[in-house]
Amino acid sequence: MFSLIVSTLLLCSVEVLPSSGPTGHLLPFGNHRRPSVVVDEFTKESIPRPSDFYEKYVKPSKAALFRGAITDTRAFNLWTDSYIREKFGDNEVRLEGKKEKKHLPPVGEKYIGRDNLRHFVDNYHKEDSNVYIVSDLPRPMYNDVGVLPSVGACGEMGRKIVEVDIWWSGGGSSSIIHKDAFNQINCLVNGTKYWKLIEYKYEGNLYKHVEAQEGYGGFSDVNPSRVDLIKFPKVKDIEWSNVTVNAGDCLYLPKSYYHQVESAGDNNLAVSLLISRFDGRDSLDFSDCTDETDYKTPKTLDKFGVQLVWKGTGTMVMGRVDLEDGYRKEFLELTEDAEQRNTQLDFETFAETFEDEDVMLTGDIKTGFKIMDKNNDGYLTRSEVQSLTLQDLQSISDELEPYEPSNSYDFEYSIISFDMVWKLINRLKKEVKVLSSNRWEKAYIREGGTIDKARELFENLAKGKEDIFTHELLPIDMWNAMDKWVKYWAPQYSGLPERPTKKALGIIDDDEDYYVHEYDEL
Repeated sequence: MFSLIVSTLLLCSVEVLPSSGPTGHLLPFGNHRRPSVVVDEFTKESIPRPSDFYEKYVKPSKAALFRGAITDTRAFNLWTDSYIREKFGDNEVRLEGKKEKKHLPPVGEKYIGRDNLRHFVDNYHKEDSNVYIVSDLPRPMYNDVGVLPSVGACGEMGRKIVEVDIWWSGGGSSSIIHKDAFNQINCLVNGTKYWKLIEYKYEGNLYKHVEAQEGYGGFSDVNPSRVDLIKFPKVKDIEWSNVTVNAGDCLYLPKSYYHQVESAGDNNLAVSLLISRFDGRDSLDFSDCTDETDYKTPKTLDKFGVQLVWKGTGTMVMGRVDLEDGYRKEFLELTEDAEQRNTQLDFETFAETFEDEDVMLTGDIKTGFKIMDKNNDGYLTRSEVQSLTLQDLQSISDELEPYEPSNSYDFEYSIISFDMVWKLINRLKKEVKVLSSNRWEKAYIREGGTIDKARELFENLAKGKEDIFTHELLPIDMWNAMDKWVKYWAPQYSGLPERPTKKALGIIDDDEDYYVHEYDEL
C-alpha cells in the first residue's frame, strides 16, 4: 500500500508568441485544435439524482458542470478573509510554492510547507507572496461546506468520500497537465478557474512522466504553457474540453481524467471532495433514496463519514489510500488466502506484506495488527476484518500508511535533503576558517530552510561552542549532527540513489581516513 501523492497545482503567466511548425507549436495547450468535447451543464433546478448521476456520469467517466450549486452554503456566503481568520485561524494547512517543481514550499509562521490560516490570511496578498494552500480541509470547517446533492442527497457515493481538500491562493496560478486518483467534485467558493479537460483515453498522447512508484495519479511531461509539438507530436490528436468555473459552481472530474487549470481573481478558493474510484463496480447502493429525499439542498459536510479527516493540527492525511479498497479489501484477501490454505493469519505473516525495509511507516505494524485482532488471540480472521468500523480503519491508517514527509512537522528534514545540507557544510568549510552561528543560519535559510532547523543543526555541529573551527569538523561529526536528515531522507527530494550510509560516505568511526566515498554527488 502506497500513499497516493496528490499533485499540486500552480501558476505563472505566459507571453504568447507566434510559432512556426505544426498548428499550436510552442503555444499554450489547446492551440493545436479547438475544444470539441462537450461538458453537460446543470442548474440547481435540473440537478440529477444520485442514481442518475452515477449511471450517466460517474460510471462512464464523463465530466459535468453544476452552475450555482453551492450559492446557498455557508462557505459561499461567509468565507471572507476576516471570517476565516477569526473563526479558523489556529487551524493549520499545507503549503505549496506557486511554481510547481521549481520552488521549495514556502515557510509558514514556523514550518516549511505548513502554516496556520491566520498567518496565511495576513500574508497571501503581499506582492512577494509565493504561498498556495493545497491541503486537507481542517475538520472544523466542515460545517460550512455543502455537499453536491447529486452525490450526498442519498446513496453510496455520499458514504464513500475519501478526502476533502482546500485550494487557496491569491490567484494568477497555472497548473501542469495531470490526473488525480479519485473521482472529484471541485466547488469554487471565490474567484474563477479555467479548466482544460482531457479524457483518460488520450493518456498515450500526453507523454506521462515516468515515476519510480506508479499510482493512479500522475502528470504529463508536456509543458502546458509552451507545447513542443516536435518533441511531443501525439498531442496534436488530443480532443479536449474548455470549461470556465465561476464562484458557486461545482465541476465533476472523473477519476484519472487529465486536466490543466488556471486560477484568476485575487482570492481564489476551492473545496474538493475526493470520492472512491468504484473500480470493478457495475452498480452502487441507492436503497435509501426515496420520493421524500431532498434532492436540491446540499447537506453540510459534517453530516458525512469522511474517511480521511484532518483535525487541523498534527500529522496530515492528504494522499492516503481509500480505507475500504486499500485496507479492508486487501486484508480480506489475506485472510481468505489463509483460510484456503487451512492456516490462520498470524502477525509474522501479516508483517511480511510490509517487508520493504526502506519504506518507513507513519506508525507501528504491531499496533495496526492489534487494532484488527479483536479477540487478542494473535490471529486475524475474515470476520474481524469485516467488522472493522470507520474509526478502526482510520486508526489502522495512522499506523500502517507509508510515511509521507509533506504531511509531517518533520518535513524539513526530507525536503532540505541530506545531500543539500552535506554539500552546504563542505562548501562553508572551504570558504571560512571559523563558522559563526549567524553565517550558518543565513546560508541555511538561503537554501529554503527555517531558522529553527538552522539553529538545531548548528548546535549539533558546535557541541556547545559559540563558533565552529571548520578544520576540526570531521565527516563523522557532520554525520552525527545530521541524524534526523538521515532518518527522514526521502528519494523524491534527494539527488542520492539511496538512503545515505556511513559506509557509502567512507566514514569510519575509529579512523580519520575519510577521503573515499561512493557518492559523486557529494
